[in-house]
Amino acid sequence: YGLERRQAVLMAIGTELMSRAEELGTLLSREEGKPLAEGKGEVYRAGQFFTYYAHEVLRQLGENADSVRPGVEVDIRREPVGTVAVISPWNFPCAIFIGMAAAPIVAGNCVIVKPAEDAGLIAGFMVDIMREAGLPAGVLQFLPGVGKEVGEYLVNHARTRFITFTGSRAVGLHINRVAADVKPGQKWIKRVIMEL
Repeated sequence: YGLERRQAVLMAIGTELMSRAEELGTLLSREEGKPLAEGKGEVYRAGQFFTYYAHEVLRQLGENADSVRPGVEVDIRREPVGTVAVISPWNFPCAIFIGMAAAPIVAGNCVIVKPAEDAGLIAGFMVDIMREAGLPAGVLQFLPGVGKEVGEYLVNHARTRFITFTGSRAVGLHINRVAADVKPGQKWIKRVIMEL
């Protein structure tokens, strides 16, 4: 799954979402309740996220700098962190989910998506489109369910290395506490990005 193949898959996902914005936006509006024009716009915007990130795949950014110690150089590289849990909200079930999932995929991570239980249908369609576009097996998993059960499982799982969450302040604080609790045998604090 080289960089050029990754770029092609992400571009295909973005193009597919934009071309199906009317159909999928109608589904989103029916499920979530937002006005039809906003539903279509949200799906189209999600497609734009993927085409943007498709172009970023080939930009291999790194930094080299001299150290303050003689004869030592600093080499900064961007590397995958591992499994990323994406816990997305009901109010933007397509755009925020895609925005939270696309960047980790670009960076070479595996993503597990837990959509809001009130808007899981559109998220399921997004996952199907992403898989059909050619994402390798295992790169994207879909785990719908109630947050107190499924979300809690993902946040606590030993293999989860990074958590992205959009939702309430109370749940965000709980996720932060769990992410910072290093369990026996665990060698890292889980990274967290939140929009509360």
